[in-house]
Amino acid sequence: MTFEIVFVLGLTLAALVLFALDRLRLDQIAMSVPVVLLLSGILTPAEAVSGLSSRATVTVGSMLVLGLGLRKTGLVSAIGAWARTAPLGGKYSRMFALCLICALLSPFLMTTAVVLVFLPVFVALAEQAKEPASRYLMPLSFVSILGGTVTLMGTSTNLVVHGEAMRRGFDELHMFSITPLGLICLAVGLLYLFTVGRVLLPRRIRPPDLSSKYDIRRFVTELHVPEDSPANGRSLAELKWGERYGVTVLDIERGEQEITAPHGDRHIRPGDVLYVQGAAERLLELARRQRLETPRERKEQGLDLAGGGRLVEVLVAPGSSLVSRTLRDLNFAQRYDAAVLAIQHHGVTVTERLAEVSFRVGDLLLVHGRANALGRLVEDPGFVPVGEVKTQVGSRPRAGVAAGIMVAVVLSASLGILDIMTAALTGVGLMVFTRCVRVEEIYAEVEWLVIFVLAGLIPLGVALEATGAAELLAHWVVILTAPLGEVGLIAAFYLVTVLMTAIVSNAATAVMLTPVAILAATQAGVNPYALLIAVMFGASASFVTPFGYQTNVMIYGPGGYRFSDFLKVGGLLNLVLLITASFLIPLFWPS
Repeated sequence: MTFEIVFVLGLTLAALVLFALDRLRLDQIAMSVPVVLLLSGILTPAEAVSGLSSRATVTVGSMLVLGLGLRKTGLVSAIGAWARTAPLGGKYSRMFALCLICALLSPFLMTTAVVLVFLPVFVALAEQAKEPASRYLMPLSFVSILGGTVTLMGTSTNLVVHGEAMRRGFDELHMFSITPLGLICLAVGLLYLFTVGRVLLPRRIRPPDLSSKYDIRRFVTELHVPEDSPANGRSLAELKWGERYGVTVLDIERGEQEITAPHGDRHIRPGDVLYVQGAAERLLELARRQRLETPRERKEQGLDLAGGGRLVEVLVAPGSSLVSRTLRDLNFAQRYDAAVLAIQHHGVTVTERLAEVSFRVGDLLLVHGRANALGRLVEDPGFVPVGEVKTQVGSRPRAGVAAGIMVAVVLSASLGILDIMTAALTGVGLMVFTRCVRVEEIYAEVEWLVIFVLAGLIPLGVALEATGAAELLAHWVVILTAPLGEVGLIAAFYLVTVLMTAIVSNAATAVMLTPVAILAATQAGVNPYALLIAVMFGASASFVTPFGYQTNVMIYGPGGYRFSDFLKVGGLLNLVLLITASFLIPLFWPS
């Protein structure tokens, strides 16, 4: 074993550990890898930046832009709006029909886009059926993931494995090559989720209202501003009560005037009545230091109705401007005319020092503001309303154009007229020049994290192969699975991929395991495509944890799930799909 092999394997292990610890951003770790490999002399400059020009990176980026075009023209939202009111039968048949719709969309749209649109639809469906959302949202995520395995463009993982395989000369996979296996896995998953899985799904009863769910009523108090208060004549921005005391001014009552979610430039005046949210001890400290008077009585109608204000729950979506930033960084209150009262991160409610919290995809925000301000907030693609919020429906003059472009991309790639990358790039050009999507929207709303993770980790795959590390790993896998035969080798790669995906991102897993799979197949005398498909499907089979796949992260908070729920429901589904794939892959791709 050479020094280069030890170094690359050590770097790979270090990257995996950092991914699992989740202390640093995924793209930050990924982009550091080629820099280390370049400085160590293991990769040339051209190899270190090969991830930026990789077919996988370009194709995934193009598909993200195509999906954005479909969303910006309102086509996907129109499907979601139709699904809310369509006559689809009783509550169970309606849920099954909606799952089928998601499964039909996922092969041609990125899975996250499908879940973003249908999450509020499934929450509304649960409310109509008078059942908890936990009975509906896990099937939404799992079915959308399984639908993505039906075509090569369904998930970024499929495109990554396909692109990396083509770079190594394995170019026989086409748009619908994996469709037969994908449809079988989808059918198995649906059967499981509506039989055994339905029994295992948790029943998390939602509190009667949002303020009860986040336990904020006892943290909101009314404070009167006397003549001698040092706050008089100063603006909220000058006072910096959020930074100094960790509290939020929700409303100001000034005579007959009600000021909801006041801006930082709003000045305090004698006689004002402030409705302030924060921890009890912080509120007491604020009242004492600013000489504010405690109330004679609480406002009867409650916070959520004060001055025309409303409460709404929104989800931080992939690509949101809040990801890895704080409310202070974004200047949230001034930007949206609304106040964040509480945050739920992985089921844990935070009500103190909200301005200092760094957000992640899937976090839930409890927001207070007027109806028109909340309408503007949920129009931001970075936020998904979990409940019903009325917004102005704009015209969709180019929805048909966007749909036509997407159909042309799919047909040209599936008929072999163009390869997938060329078809997707052409589609992007058409989307831009027909103004289905604007260039500034691409910069602002595409999920660049995925692009940079691929750009950073594809050179690691090159290093694993160039140094012989991938060949060494493949050798040990072949030796360990030799007694189990071809089915055992396929099952081993599927299982390792599933386990790695539970710890790190699915795209990162696919990049690292693709070269190992090809070399293992060569050594074992197995059809290389069999192991490539095992990696492809295993990387998408992320059901055992809420953090291995973005759609699982997105439903975790709204569904009120616990980590054990994914182990129980998703773990058994993973086992069923492992057995299904291990025995069917050799039939479709025989040696």
